[in-house]
Amino acid sequence: MIRSPARRAHSLVELMIVLSVLSSLITVSIGWIHQSMKLSKQMHSRQAHQTNLTRLTRMIRDDARTADKASVDGQTLTLPSLDVVYQIDGSVIQRTEEIDASTTRTDVFELQPGSRVHWIETELPTAITLQVKRSSGTPIPSRLPPSDDPNAASSDTTDRNDLHLRMELNRYARFGVKP
Repeated sequence: MIRSPARRAHSLVELMIVLSVLSSLITVSIGWIHQSMKLSKQMHSRQAHQTNLTRLTRMIRDDARTADKASVDGQTLTLPSLDVVYQIDGSVIQRTEEIDASTTRTDVFELQPGSRVHWIETELPTAITLQVKRSSGTPIPSRLPPSDDPNAASSDTTDRNDLHLRMELNRYARFGVKP
């Protein structure tokens, strides 16, 4: 019996099968990488939004506690005793403080696109209320049980209340504390 020499290579069919399996794995892994990068970007955006809300909350509370009066004119809150003005422009809030006649300090708080910001003036002159809501166009997975109605929405698109901040004016003076 004659022995055939040991086979040292792979057939073309075996190589094609290995290449097709590898290309499938690469396609799936690229999809996973893309999805994880997209989620990372969304989380970074949400974190920046929350950080700006936290900074804004701290500044407004400190200003309101030391201010003795405030006035709201449309999208502008003015604290005349501190020479501080908060101006809302879309989803951006700008705080301008006049330190002296030649020096002003400006802080900008950029919120997520689609955020609606407004002052609630019903409690003036004793308190200030700021409300930040995210637009209703952002779908939230429905928390309701599925409906048999084909016209029912598959997601809850109600407004999200990101911030509802109520501050008392001149609170430090009331307790005899100097800031």
